[in-house]
Amino acid sequence: MNRRLFLQYSGVALSGVFATAHAKKVAAKARAVKLTAGFTSTKIVGPDFPATDVWGFNGLIPGTPIRISRGQSLDVTVANALNVPTSVHWHGIRLPNAMDGVAGLTQAAIQPGELFRYQFTPPDSGTYWYHSHVNAHEQVGRGLYGPLIIEEAAPPMVDRDLIWMIDDWRLRDDAAIIEDFESGHDRSHAGRIGNVPTVNGRFRDIVKVRTGERIRLRLINASNARNFSLSFGDVTPTVIAIDGQAVRPFASDKPVIVGAAGRVDLILDMIGDPDSVAPVIDNFYRNSFDLAKFVYEKTPLRESVLETPIDLAPAEIPEPDLTGALEKEVTIAGGAMGGLRRAKLDGEWMGLREIARKGYVWALNDVVGNKLDMPPLIDVKRGTSIRLTIHNKTAFPHPMHLHGHHMKMFSINEQALPEPRWVDSPLVMPDQTVELAFVADNPGEWLFHCHALEHHAAGLGALVRIV
Repeated sequence: MNRRLFLQYSGVALSGVFATAHAKKVAAKARAVKLTAGFTSTKIVGPDFPATDVWGFNGLIPGTPIRISRGQSLDVTVANALNVPTSVHWHGIRLPNAMDGVAGLTQAAIQPGELFRYQFTPPDSGTYWYHSHVNAHEQVGRGLYGPLIIEEAAPPMVDRDLIWMIDDWRLRDDAAIIEDFESGHDRSHAGRIGNVPTVNGRFRDIVKVRTGERIRLRLINASNARNFSLSFGDVTPTVIAIDGQAVRPFASDKPVIVGAAGRVDLILDMIGDPDSVAPVIDNFYRNSFDLAKFVYEKTPLRESVLETPIDLAPAEIPEPDLTGALEKEVTIAGGAMGGLRRAKLDGEWMGLREIARKGYVWALNDVVGNKLDMPPLIDVKRGTSIRLTIHNKTAFPHPMHLHGHHMKMFSINEQALPEPRWVDSPLVMPDQTVELAFVADNPGEWLFHCHALEHHAAGLGALVRIV
């Protein structure tokens, strides 16, 4: 399998459960954070355009970066200064169910003027993010997200550690957000694809670098539905982590694909000439564009690249028992140009036309995921190993996110990966089958849904119950 496919399908493509892992770490002082969800404005397109009215955490796009050490606890108070309910989900974190931030499932929504306190200790280092989980297709689309970094005990030696939250915005000519968050076309097709791609809320961002500099670049795809395929010109990126979890480092001359909600950590050794410019180009869709530009300063940092190790410590996640695992097949169906003819909605079989009139066009195993109190797709006892096979029988990609767990990906279309790897939001392409496995070791009811947020709003979601 070529490296492009390897990245694509890897998803770029906790209370007592983790007591053993936590016991290995010396507890650091809890990090107290205040996040206020509210209205703000920012210059997304540039100084020659009006500011865009957005929703943000602490008045920022992205929201306040949160960095802690592995084993350190988080104590986050979220204040809602909006005029609608909200909540905060901690994407990719294995944490207690009550802290997962899914309004209507794990907590009541945070009403306007109210506070909610999230307290948990992330068991894994890596690159994660936080975002709203109430009407996420609108609230994330308006800017309610931020980065969450759990630092390793022994990170690789780099000159700079950069976070790029990559996103796209659907804006009018006057830089105002186009208010079509309930678009039926977006729900039934590829999701909300914007016309202004950004890095950390800035269109065509310019990043100054120096020849010989080594950068750790943490890519976080915060877009509603856009997938990115990034090329770095003369710089060959080395992948060191996917969805927060370490992989054996490998360099690739193919584009780095980051699916919606996915994360990829790269090492970039900047080898360009002083005073040169190197664009970062996205070409996932029909038309390519410059996402950002590296602009080299006149004075090199060093004459040759660093030779220090870049390996990360392997993940400490329970390994599934494949020999005795529960087998679960999941088929994604629906959407435009799909083959879905009927499905269960609220426990009753209905034709696609009737389902669509109610705002739904997707199903998992012929069940529309329109409620948070629906019967679970998977219902198992704690500690059960599950072998999960996902079939995408639709015309569109689907980044399938499982809350509260990481899954080990083994194969695509029955072709084994060179090395299985941990993911939490694997990107499943049209007519593809992906095989994963995980240990259901975190009790509670967990969402399993497409992170093309319009697809989730239109029925592409389910529950996993662990008791």
